[in-house]
Amino acid sequence: MKKKIFAGVLAAAMMMAATTACGNSQGAANGNDGEYVLKIGEAQGALCHAPLQIAMENGYLDEAGIKWERVDFGKADIQAALGAGTIDCGFGLVGKFIQPIDNGLNMVITAGMHTGCTKLLVKKDSGIKTVSDLKGKKIAVSSLAGSEAVTAKRLLFADGFDISADSSDIEFLVYSTTDQPIALQNGAVDAICVMDPIASQAEKEYDLLALMDTAKTEPFASEYCCVTFVSTELAEKHTDIAAKFTDACLKASAWVAAHPEEAAKIQVEKDYVSGNADDNGAILKTYEFRPSVQGGYDALVNVAKELKDIGLLGENTDTDALVKRSFKKFDGVPDSYEANGDSFTAVNK
Repeated sequence: MKKKIFAGVLAAAMMMAATTACGNSQGAANGNDGEYVLKIGEAQGALCHAPLQIAMENGYLDEAGIKWERVDFGKADIQAALGAGTIDCGFGLVGKFIQPIDNGLNMVITAGMHTGCTKLLVKKDSGIKTVSDLKGKKIAVSSLAGSEAVTAKRLLFADGFDISADSSDIEFLVYSTTDQPIALQNGAVDAICVMDPIASQAEKEYDLLALMDTAKTEPFASEYCCVTFVSTELAEKHTDIAAKFTDACLKASAWVAAHPEEAAKIQVEKDYVSGNADDNGAILKTYEFRPSVQGGYDALVNVAKELKDIGLLGENTDTDALVKRSFKKFDGVPDSYEANGDSFTAVNK
C-alpha cells in the first residue's frame, strides 16, 4: 500500500508546523475535509501500537477516504509534537496524557484499544519479592513524566508508599528503554518499569521476576492502557476525519485480536518494531485487544481521579471538568468492532 512517510527530528517537523497550521485553518474555513491530509504520529519501536500500525498497513484509513501521512517524530515527546501541530493524532498510554492535558495540552481521547504492555521487573536473587520490598529502592523509567513512571507510582501509592518528590520511600532514575535491563543487571537500579517488547524480552533473557504486569495485575489488567487521541483542533474543525480515524483504529484493534501473529509479522516486516515476529506475536496474545469507546472514557475517568488522589494533578484540578474537555465520542462511530476474518461487525453498548 502506498503511503507517505515523514521522518526526522522534531525540530525539523516544528519548522513545518506554521505552514501546516495555515493550511488547517484554510481547510476548516472551506469545510473541505476531502483535501485535508491527516498527520498521524508514530514512533518506531512501540509493539503495543499495533492497532494504529495495522490501520495504516491494512488500508482501513484509505477505505474511510482519509488522506494521510505518517509522521515519525523520532525520539521527541509525542505531547510536544501534538502541541507544536506537527501531528494531528496518534496512539499512546492514557496515564502519560492526563497531566499534560491538565496543563493545557490540546488533546482529546477518543477510544480505548487494549490492556497490558508494561512490567515492573526485578532480579530474582535481589531479595525483592513483593512491591513492599521496594521501599528505599531505585526504579529505572524512561521518563519521570512517562506512562511507566505514572503506572509505577499508582502501584506504589496503593501499597502505602509516599511517592512525593522529596520522599525517601522510592527513587526514580531515568534510563533509555534499551539501557534499563543492563542497569538492572549491573546494580545501578533495583527495578525497572518498562514497556514491551523490551519488558518481555528482558524478563525472558535475564530470568527476571515481574512484580507487576499490567496485562495480569489488577486494577491495570481491567483498565485500558492505550488509547487513540486527536488534537482538539482536528476534533472541532475536521470532525469527520477525526471520527473516521477513530473508527479505523477500532477495526484495526479488533483485527489484531483475531490475528496477533500476523500483526506481529507486519510490524517487523514494515520496520515498526524490532525483534522476532514469533516472540512479539506471543507478547501481543497476552494483551486483551477489545477496542471500546466507552472503555477509553472509563480509563480516563479512573486514572484521572487516581492521579488527583495521589497528588500528580494540581490541587485545584476538577477531574470531572478535565474528563469532559479531554474526551470526544463521535456520532456514527460504534463502541467497538468484532473481526470476522477480514470483515467487521459493529458492536454498540
